[in-house]
Amino acid sequence: MNFIQNYFQKRTNIMVANQDYELAQEFMNMDFSFGLNQDGSMKDGKTVGAYLFQMEGIFLDLTDRTLSHPRVPYAHEERGGKFANLVKEFGFGNRKIIWKPSDLFDLDAYMDAHWFPEQLEMYHLEYKEMQDAKDLYCERSISFLDYFFKRLDIYRACEMPTFLKYYRGVDLNKYKDKIRRITDDYPYQNERGEFI
Repeated sequence: MNFIQNYFQKRTNIMVANQDYELAQEFMNMDFSFGLNQDGSMKDGKTVGAYLFQMEGIFLDLTDRTLSHPRVPYAHEERGGKFANLVKEFGFGNRKIIWKPSDLFDLDAYMDAHWFPEQLEMYHLEYKEMQDAKDLYCERSISFLDYFFKRLDIYRACEMPTFLKYYRGVDLNKYKDKIRRITDDYPYQNERGEFI
């Protein structure tokens, strides 16, 4: 019986990893017009940066298997398609994220929130490393992807239970490479508000 449960857990985890790839592709295909004024000029860097933190936060939230990342508000809609009802029947949902900023997002509260599972506090060095990564990301010294990969590495090294459960059967090196390839053209904003 255990073999069957492990098999189905691994299959589910691989499907969830595939959903992460799809999420990254949707993220990359979002309409960046939210960074423009009505006359077509660019909004100030601080405003655009807050919008980007929200969009990146949605990705970080939905890909955190420990469910510790702060919730980031987002709208969604039915995906549709000929297999829509079948996908729902299997319990995977068939929702598509609408990648647009929301007035419900509070950047200061997001930055001040606790981002890690409580179990991580037992690993003092790794906890500090994650806190430093969070601070560097919030300062824009590192990208959200740098933070994302650090989180994967630390949670795996510390064997966070839900992380291990939901990544069992997923080749993390291939997973990271694919996410990196998908997000390769993302316009990162540095600490001076410049896009690189």
